Amino acid sequence: MNSRVILVIDDTEYGEAAVETLEFLGRAGFRGEIYIFYGSHVVYPLLSAEREVRVFTRLRLKASQIADTSKKRLENVGFKVRQVKILFGPLSEEVLKFEEILKPDLIVFGMRRRGLIERVLHGDLYKEVVFNTRTPTIVCKPGFRREEYCTYGESKCIMCELKALKEAD
Repeated sequence: MNSRVILVIDDTEYGEAAVETLEFLGRAGFRGEIYIFYGSHVVYPLLSAEREVRVFTRLRLKASQIADTSKKRLENVGFKVRQVKILFGPLSEEVLKFEEILKPDLIVFGMRRRGLIERVLHGDLYKEVVFNTRTPTIVCKPGFRREEYCTYGESKCIMCELKALKEAD
């Protein structure tokens, strides 16, 4: 059975950590359909229309490159990426709306923590989604290296591991 997973990333090392986490799960045997949300809280209220178009074009190109790279990496380990959404602005509302429609099995975050002023202005994505969803959620942070604890070749999904233990008895 394929699981449905919403992956929420940005252009920081936190987004990279979320993709790495799903890659690890894919190598361990987890399979599913991935729906990628690339988000950025970018607001330029005092720009001219011409400059705003240039800024958002540059941001959209950067977002597309990151989303495409993440998509290829996840497809290489066996996932099927069904949709990629690039959003600028409040992301939590979009993720919660999509969660209601899709009814995913898992939500994986890779968004950086915001300071007090940013949380007041833009809200706190983690809290809004984690406390307003019934879907299991993984919030990833960089720095944890799975290779220190197990190699990808030795890692298995929990069902495979339980089956091997049962056969050993």
